[in-house]
Amino acid sequence: TGEFPHKMIVDNYGGDDGFWKFLIERDQDGCLMGCSIKGNGKEGTHVGDDGPTGLIMNHAYGLNDIIQLDDPFNKGKVLKLLRIRNPWGNSEWNGAWGAGSDELDKYKEVLEAYIKTLDVDEQFGLEDDDGTFFMSFDDWKETFSTIFVNIDFPDSWTGVRFKSAWT
Repeated sequence: TGEFPHKMIVDNYGGDDGFWKFLIERDQDGCLMGCSIKGNGKEGTHVGDDGPTGLIMNHAYGLNDIIQLDDPFNKGKVLKLLRIRNPWGNSEWNGAWGAGSDELDKYKEVLEAYIKTLDVDEQFGLEDDDGTFFMSFDDWKETFSTIFVNIDFPDSWTGVRFKSAWT
């Protein structure tokens, strides 16, 4: 598992479009990903420009899916969203695309159709306080400061793996 500041990924992958491509590729590779908000050393409520965000600093969130959906209201445009999960099962993002937001209401049918494509154990209710929420790519990169990526090397790579146990 590695820790990568956004700036390094953005610089190495050619700006925001490159960073989005990096996330899509890692998701398609089956990599486990997470993110966090660096704070002042303790867990605590993250406060943005508009007040409390519902997120917790110095706390790991699972980055469960990188989603690119056609925008039915803006032909030719795509929605760049992330499905994020707080492992505590609560304390969700309360901004755009969060529960009760205008975006969630407007795109409810599109999001529910996406949710139905998930495995049964990953499906969730849009308004449930279960720790799973959507966030736009732009809000995510402005809010979160760290991404964790566990690379799952493809079968085409050559390597040696040892399996053992502590005795």
